[in-house]
Amino acid sequence: TSQTEMITRHVETLFCDDIRHEVGGKLSFIGVYSGGLFVPAFPVTLPKLCLSVKIVTPADEPIKVLNLRVLRDEEILQEIALDEEQLAAASDSAEEMTEEQRKERVQMAQFMLAFSPIQFEDACTLRVRVQTEDGELHGMALKVDQAPPPADMVPD
Repeated sequence: TSQTEMITRHVETLFCDDIRHEVGGKLSFIGVYSGGLFVPAFPVTLPKLCLSVKIVTPADEPIKVLNLRVLRDEEILQEIALDEEQLAAASDSAEEMTEEQRKERVQMAQFMLAFSPIQFEDACTLRVRVQTEDGELHGMALKVDQAPPPADMVPD
């Protein structure tokens, strides 16, 4: 069996300082965060925070309904809702493929979001939730927290 036959529907999230569109259709992700974004103190305003969200599903299980929410704890920062018609237009059609080809193909919906500027009053968690006709999918979260003081600043 090939690797792609094992693919299940999921969300890939990437938080970074900037997303740049390069020549030849490539994307460059600048300043990628892995799990945590540490700031000197709260409140803080960042000039920009970008988010790449990719929803991947097997081609033979196309997404029919998609509601994407970016949350700061429970507060909705951005919401994008697409219906079946919009999703079909945004993805490769699986109809002209044989069943074997469909098994090895995936359908992807990708979103590039930029919050510029973005303010944080306190420590929080940024989350991505994607509601589909088949339930809710969770992307990786980003914890925004105060950086610990440098080791040489800690009192004896």
